[in-house]
Amino acid sequence: MIEVRPIADATLGARVSGVDLRKLDDATFGEIEAAWHEHGVLVFEGQFLSDEEQIAFSRRFGSLERLIVGGAPDPEIAYLSNVRPDGRLIAPEGSYALFLLGNTFWHTDSSFKRVPAKASILSARRVPQDGGETEWADMRAAYDALDAETRARADGAVAVHSYRYSQGRIGGVDVLSDAEWDALPPVEHALVRVHPATGRPNLYAGRHASHIVGMDEEQGRALLEKLTADAVQAPRVFAHHWSEGDLVIWDNRCVLHRGRTWPGDQARVMSRTTIAGDDAGNEWSL
Repeated sequence: MIEVRPIADATLGARVSGVDLRKLDDATFGEIEAAWHEHGVLVFEGQFLSDEEQIAFSRRFGSLERLIVGGAPDPEIAYLSNVRPDGRLIAPEGSYALFLLGNTFWHTDSSFKRVPAKASILSARRVPQDGGETEWADMRAAYDALDAETRARADGAVAVHSYRYSQGRIGGVDVLSDAEWDALPPVEHALVRVHPATGRPNLYAGRHASHIVGMDEEQGRALLEKLTADAVQAPRVFAHHWSEGDLVIWDNRCVLHRGRTWPGDQARVMSRTTIAGDDAGNEWSL
């Protein structure tokens, strides 16, 4: 029988034990899915899944996005890594390092797409001795905490999400080709969304949100930045300190996340699968 232990002093997240993700019957998966809907983030320690096993588990939640840029040999799984194929570490000041740096800012995966991602699954293959944690923030509780005036401004607002905007603020844009950038036009999403499984409303913002439709651009950006800054405060956040073999799934529809930095002379290799949104069809991923 699985054990689900909510993260202490946080409004989201739980650690799940007593299960081997390679050997799931339908009833056990139903328990996992229900816990995921409730807690938004589930941590499974010491699973040590292979790429094929991670993909098989991920497909339980829906179809997977496929990569449009370099990653693992299988286009359904990506390596988030500072290690080159020949084993050398990437230069900490180079374009690819800047590209990876974007992951250290609060965001939700694929919000810059017409149909954003449903979920992300990350597993640890190599972890640094220092740093490299991942943090998550509960955008359901963030919406619940809004004062009446701010909630009125957020309800009904539409934000523009743009990967060119978010990555352009950091650098490393030359990692993508012109054709890849052309495949990433800005898209619009409601600032407040309702979760299809739970019915709970939540904020939908993060670093890819560029501005708000119909609002002065700078005023809209200021509102988006304030909403995100307020959302990522205790008790709406928790961090996971990775060990090799750990696997985490989170709900991109109602959770923000960010990776923490680590020393550039230490290796970090993570494998990510991304579950496409329910209406996405055969979607791609970065």
